Amino acid sequence: MNVALLLVATATLVIAFVARDVRAQATATPPPAVAALEKAVAAEPTDAVLTYFLAVVRAQAGDTGGALVALQETLQLGNGFMPPDDLFASLLANRRFQDLVAKFARQPPRVVNGSVVATMSDPLLIPEGLAYDGSERTLYIGSIARRGVYRIGRRGALEPLSVPADELDAVLGLAVDERARKLYAVSTSALTAAGRTLPRNAVVVYDLRTGLRERTYPIPEAAQLNDVAIGDGFVLATDSAGGGVWRVALADGAVDAVVPLGRAPGANGVAIARNGSAYVAGNRRPLHVNLGTGEITALRMPPREQAAAIDGLYWHDGHLIGIQNVTTRGRVVRLTLAADGTTVTRIETLQSHHQPAFHEPTTGAPAADGFYVLTRTYVTRFDADGKIAGIDTVRPAQVIRIPWPASRP
Repeated sequence: MNVALLLVATATLVIAFVARDVRAQATATPPPAVAALEKAVAAEPTDAVLTYFLAVVRAQAGDTGGALVALQETLQLGNGFMPPDDLFASLLANRRFQDLVAKFARQPPRVVNGSVVATMSDPLLIPEGLAYDGSERTLYIGSIARRGVYRIGRRGALEPLSVPADELDAVLGLAVDERARKLYAVSTSALTAAGRTLPRNAVVVYDLRTGLRERTYPIPEAAQLNDVAIGDGFVLATDSAGGGVWRVALADGAVDAVVPLGRAPGANGVAIARNGSAYVAGNRRPLHVNLGTGEITALRMPPREQAAAIDGLYWHDGHLIGIQNVTTRGRVVRLTLAADGTTVTRIETLQSHHQPAFHEPTTGAPAADGFYVLTRTYVTRFDADGKIAGIDTVRPAQVIRIPWPASRP
C-alpha cells in the first residue's frame, strides 16, 4: 500500500483501493465513485464489501447520512469490519457514527496475543516491506522515505543493507530466498508526482552473503510496482497502479505480464503456493492466478466473511495469510482453501483490530515462531511531493510477532 488512490471501474464495478485514505471533494452531484458504487450495491445488495466501500466514498463526498446508512447495512451484512478514523474523518464527532463504531468493535473475535518485538530507531522511515531470513533469524525492512533496505538489529537498530550508490527509489515489497541467500526488493519512483513523469520500476537483488546489490531487473512498462514473491526460477511483482502482475525470469531478466494490466485493479500482495499457483490481493477478495494460462479466478468466500483490501499476502503451511487495513483498523487473517484452490472454507482472525500496536499495518513475514507484522507505518502520510504530512506526530514503526494458532484436530 502506498499512494492515496481510489479507482472505480464502472464497467466491472471493481473498487481499486491502493491505499487507505481516499480523498474526494464534495460536489453538487455525486462523484463518479459514489454513482458507480450505488449501482454496484443495487446489483449485489447482500455484498457487505461493496456496501462498506459505498460508505467510504459517501463519507469522502460529504454525504454523512448516506455513509451512516451504508455502515449500518454493512454491520448487518458481514463480519470483520472496523471503520478506520482516517477514512471517516468527517464523521468522527457524529454520535450515530460513534454508536456504530462501538457495535463494530464488539464483533467477535477479539485476538490480541501478538507482542512488539522491535521498535525502529529511525521514526521517519515510512516503511512498507518486511522480510524474514530464517537461516540467520534476521528481519529486513524497506523504507519509502529513506529509499533503502535495512537489517533490523537489536532493539530496532537499523543496519543499512543498501547504499546510496544502489540508486534505489522508494522501497516497497521485500522477499528472502533463504536457500539461495538472496533478498529481492521492489523499487519504484511512482509514489511521487515527479517520479511519475519518468517512472522507474525494478526488482533489485541483494546477495545476503556479501551484503551487496547483485542485479537489478527493470520493468519499464510497469506503472507502479508494489510487492514481490519468489517462484522457481522467477519472481512475481504486482503493479498496483497498472492493475496487473509481472513475471521476471531470473536467468535472463525476461519480463512478461502474467496478469495483463487492468485485469487485477489494485493488485497488492502476492503469494506463490507450493503447487505453483499464485494468489494476488485484490480489492474485493484475493484472486487465484493460474501461472500457466494467466487465468484469474476470484476466491469464493464463506457466508458473512470478507477478505477484502488485503495489503500483504503470504503462503504458509497450506494457508493464505493476509493483512487488512482498509476495511478495518488492522486485522490479520488466515484463509483455509478447499482442494480446488479457489474456495475459502474458513477465515480465522489471527489478530484483530483490538491490537493496540496496530496503526496502518501493511506487510508481514511468516517464520517458524510466528507471523511478523509491520505496523505504525504511516504510509498514507507520504505525499505526492515526497514529504511526510504531520511529521511531528509520526512515531517509530514497530514489528509485532503473532504466534501461530495450535493446529486443529
